Amino acid sequence: MITRIFFDTNIMLDLILERPGYEHAARVLQMQEDGKFEVCLSILSIANIAYVLRKTVSSALIAPTLKQISSVVTVVPMDDAQLQKALLLDGPDMEDLLQVVCAKEKGCAVLLTHNIKDFRIRKGLHDSFALPEIQTPESFLQAYAR
Repeated sequence: MITRIFFDTNIMLDLILERPGYEHAARVLQMQEDGKFEVCLSILSIANIAYVLRKTVSSALIAPTLKQISSVVTVVPMDDAQLQKALLLDGPDMEDLLQVVCAKEKGCAVLLTHNIKDFRIRKGLHDSFALPEIQTPESFLQAYAR
């Protein structure tokens, strides 16, 4: 079975905008093409990316960029059940709580982000919830290379 890897919004934005460190995420995507992983991205990330792009690029480029993203990664849906689980967790940012629940519900073993501190999530009222492993692309690649 292929391991599923979940990209937080900031990882995909790094790639699109070629922000510092984007090469690590690009390497993970290359490994996906080699059949080593399946990279997933939430529909919430697609909305967030569109919002950021609206402020940084021509509006004519937004739809083609989102189409390209959806052709490279698996875009996974979110639903009310995920929202209800996220509401039982305790963490600094609701968007990140939604992302971590989506990643877990879609079978992702690892969530890649550059905002590790935002994923200091406590189980709160949801004692049985098992978080995916939270890593940066750099630390993931170092661990995978072993």
